[in-house]
Amino acid sequence: MTPGRFWLAALVFHALLVPACWSVVARWRRPERQRLGGGPWWRMALGEAALLSLLAYASSLLAPLAVTGGRLSRGLLGEIALRLVAQALFGEAILVSGAAALLHRRAGRRWAAAACGGAAVALFAIYVDAYHVEPRLLKVRWHRVDRVPATDEAETLRILHLTDVQTPAIGAHEERALRLGLATRPQLIVFTGDYVQNAMGRRTDRQAVRDLQALIARVGFDAPLGVFATNGDAGPPCRDVFAGTGVRCLVDESAVVRLPAGGTLKITGLSRNHGRERDRAFLARLLAKGGPADHQVVISHAPDFVDIAPPGLDLVLAGHTHGGQVVVPLFGPPATAMRLPRRYAGGLHDYNGIPLHVSRGVGMERGFAVPIRFLCPPEICVLDVRLPGGRPPQVASR
Repeated sequence: MTPGRFWLAALVFHALLVPACWSVVARWRRPERQRLGGGPWWRMALGEAALLSLLAYASSLLAPLAVTGGRLSRGLLGEIALRLVAQALFGEAILVSGAAALLHRRAGRRWAAAACGGAAVALFAIYVDAYHVEPRLLKVRWHRVDRVPATDEAETLRILHLTDVQTPAIGAHEERALRLGLATRPQLIVFTGDYVQNAMGRRTDRQAVRDLQALIARVGFDAPLGVFATNGDAGPPCRDVFAGTGVRCLVDESAVVRLPAGGTLKITGLSRNHGRERDRAFLARLLAKGGPADHQVVISHAPDFVDIAPPGLDLVLAGHTHGGQVVVPLFGPPATAMRLPRRYAGGLHDYNGIPLHVSRGVGMERGFAVPIRFLCPPEICVLDVRLPGGRPPQVASR
């Protein structure tokens, strides 16, 4: 799918939807419609909304298939359809609600005008937040991981966790994320996948890789114990993304670093597939490679593998979910792209005794997906991990 074909599909989609929306507005101009009582009015309004929703969904599937002759993968078709439905929700739905509000106001039906107008205002406010405010509302999240009782002597290790930068072009947002991360004075930095991605079929990822490498050099993105990364789903492989930067990619392999107060920490990175698999034997062999260490951290793009991880891991770091990217109040994210229960889509959790941190990510889904965040702002995450033994090194205060 090229950008030109996408916009042609969008034109076909709206050409199918606009006449239906006009027909709904025309029906609400009828006096008998405007005289309906509360119960019948709500049933009629919700019925019209349901019919328009079904038409929008069907058109969002038919339009891309029509302009490509049916040559679309199921996954890509789903992304494009969702983007078109979002256009209808924040386009035609706002216009229909606003028109209905105006008609009811002229007819003196203030409560009905308020209901329709409120729907239009709410949709417009969500559009502004989700498309233009929240994607740039970068947060710094702090977490504390206690691997020893609070009264015991411990060494505190500060880890900066970044994931899912997932941008078609490196700009001010990405530079701010790296600079904010360095300002927390981490001892160890970890990336967990999805660094750059194309924009609606345009091959912008190669230039984005070069710009990311230049940005890392310009801001001096480093840490005393090193910077480690692993592969993700989108964009070029980790080693291509970070070539020449000093970032070490761990793909089904481990690295051992010596901690400031003594002792060793093994960092194991999983490949894209093994981060999703339930291959207990492979994971056990991989974790055992290179000999024992005092502490062990596993990094992976997806967190799914944690349900077969052996006990005793000090920390698991993952991304991929974007926190769901859209969160429904009182429900949570409707989609998380992982096998684990929805509550593990973001934040720090105890998963059967293993500290699991899943970051909501710096960027958001690109390609042909809907470029929005709602009630799920981007984040960089700092974890102060208290490990057994040693004197705690000096770390910056929050």
